Amino acid sequence: MSKVEVETKIELIQKRKKKIIGIAFDKSQKIRKSIQKHRKKILEDTQKLIDETDPQLTEEGVQKITKKGKIYFRSLKAFNPFLHFINTQMTKLKIPEGKKQLTSSELNQFVRNLSRLVNDINKEKAQVDAIMGLDFMLKKRGIYAAFAKITSELNDLRDLQKEEYSVVKAIEDLESIVRDIENIQVKTKQLEEEQNNLEAELKLAEESLNAKEEIRTALVTNPLISNSRQRGIRMTELEIEIGTHLNSFKKIFKKYAREVQRGSLSGEFGLVNTALSYEENPVRKFLEEPENNPEISALMEELMAVGEASLHLKQKNILNLSRALKNIQNGKIDPQKNEWHELKQRKIKDDTSTEFKKINGELNICENEIKGIEENITGIKENISLRSREMTNLSESLENRQNRSMEITEEVMNQP
Repeated sequence: MSKVEVETKIELIQKRKKKIIGIAFDKSQKIRKSIQKHRKKILEDTQKLIDETDPQLTEEGVQKITKKGKIYFRSLKAFNPFLHFINTQMTKLKIPEGKKQLTSSELNQFVRNLSRLVNDINKEKAQVDAIMGLDFMLKKRGIYAAFAKITSELNDLRDLQKEEYSVVKAIEDLESIVRDIENIQVKTKQLEEEQNNLEAELKLAEESLNAKEEIRTALVTNPLISNSRQRGIRMTELEIEIGTHLNSFKKIFKKYAREVQRGSLSGEFGLVNTALSYEENPVRKFLEEPENNPEISALMEELMAVGEASLHLKQKNILNLSRALKNIQNGKIDPQKNEWHELKQRKIKDDTSTEFKKINGELNICENEIKGIEENITGIKENISLRSREMTNLSESLENRQNRSMEITEEVMNQP
């Protein structure tokens, strides 16, 4: 929806409801003038009574009214502060009297302020009336009459808000929608420009990434690099294979070491150290062992000897230890171990060569650059997505304002 369409609705309402709008402004002005007149009357009367009653509350004044009795004195003590309260409240009340055409917001604010004043005075009035005797009936009559008229005029303002001024408010709401549409259109255009720039930036980044990927592919496929990486992969595979034989015993190694350290089980110092090493990293410790794997063999033999009675191991754990020990003693894990060491030696030799270091350095730089570009691309895509969501929200907001402008126009035009 364009702002022109809403502006057309405003012009239509202004034309069709011109008379009602004029009545709204005239009534508002007349009521405010009347409130100002009664406010002036209350200020004059309260000040006159304050000048009369203040001296009566001095020490000298109290002596003069002693004959009038306690009821009069109690009434005076209630009435005098009440006069000051009303005078202060009425003095603080700001009446927008000089402006004929109040906006609905200005009228609403005035009605709120006046409502608060009326409520506050009524509360004080109720308390004071419960105390004051007949002596003050005539004194307060003029103030109360003027205040009652202000209260009545407040009700007139509230009726005006609901009736004629509803047209004024409708026009102001539509004018607000026009401003919203302008802001939405400006913001949408800004977001579209930002998104176009981001998409151009994304295209350049993706082209740069493709170029770096080609360089990386060329470096990775170099025999020195590819062979080194394949050896590393194979070494990891071998470590996993070896781990399937040893990792399941980590808790048993830990239990044995703790029991010996506590003194609840006797054991050799060397076996305890072996148990602690195998608890931390069984595969690494096994690969460090000399030929025939004497340390793990001795440890497993010891565990099988003391496991059931002293460590309270389950029978299946004893069987698993026995099976693993036989595999180690029969050299079933040695092929993986030997292959791992051979690969390690070849990898160290190749990886320390000048040519490998040069190519690997270029590869590391290239991969870091790729990582940076990928992070940049992710950030750009997130920003594009964010702006897309913002534009969707703005579009929905524009549609909501379109619907609202139609509702406002229909409500006003259907009013009698």
